[in-house]
Amino acid sequence: MKWLFFLLLASIQLYGFHAQKEYKAKDFSHLFEMKDFEHQLLEMHFTLYHGYVKNANFLLNELKKLADQGLERSYEFGAFKRRLGWEFDGMRLHELYFSNLGGTGRPKKTSSIYNAIVSQFGSFHAWKTDFAATGMIRGIGWVILYVDPEEKRLINTWINEHDTGHLSKGIPLLVMDVWEHAYLTQFGLDRAKYIQVFFENIEWDEVNERFMVHTHRDSRTGS
Repeated sequence: MKWLFFLLLASIQLYGFHAQKEYKAKDFSHLFEMKDFEHQLLEMHFTLYHGYVKNANFLLNELKKLADQGLERSYEFGAFKRRLGWEFDGMRLHELYFSNLGGTGRPKKTSSIYNAIVSQFGSFHAWKTDFAATGMIRGIGWVILYVDPEEKRLINTWINEHDTGHLSKGIPLLVMDVWEHAYLTQFGLDRAKYIQVFFENIEWDEVNERFMVHTHRDSRTGS
């Protein structure tokens, strides 16, 4: 029987018939405790996020099936490949957004990210004004505070779609969703109020950790 087991194992390795690990939706239910965000709004937003996770898994599984059948030149393969960036980025951007919420909204003035902001923008207030103004741009999208890891430069960026407009090699530090589903049912058209509430609930320890990980990598690895 051992030879049968090893034959099966070799076949799996040869033909690539291995189970593809699926992404799991993360639990952000602790955010229900945030001030000034209604339970209904967050519940709807979590449901939408779960849809991105489901669709990202679906596309990756379908692409693997097509590849296993040698159908990489098919119309379906190209269509699924084009759609993958939208669903995958929608999943990851929402995870970054939810993860940088749930805090006090007050950064530690001794933190690396706070000092970098003050150094590059002149003051925390100047950076906040710029970030909020970016969030008020007409249209739907995302606002992201990026760090360019090569220059350690901080840049507030408007992202029009999930999968377009990102800065090459840029690392997202702070992500704010300004699609209508993020605020409309609670704040109506008052996006400025939503942005204010967003700022009051930022988890700056998470933002600082992202900054530290990606700007101190060289010193840790010695490269």
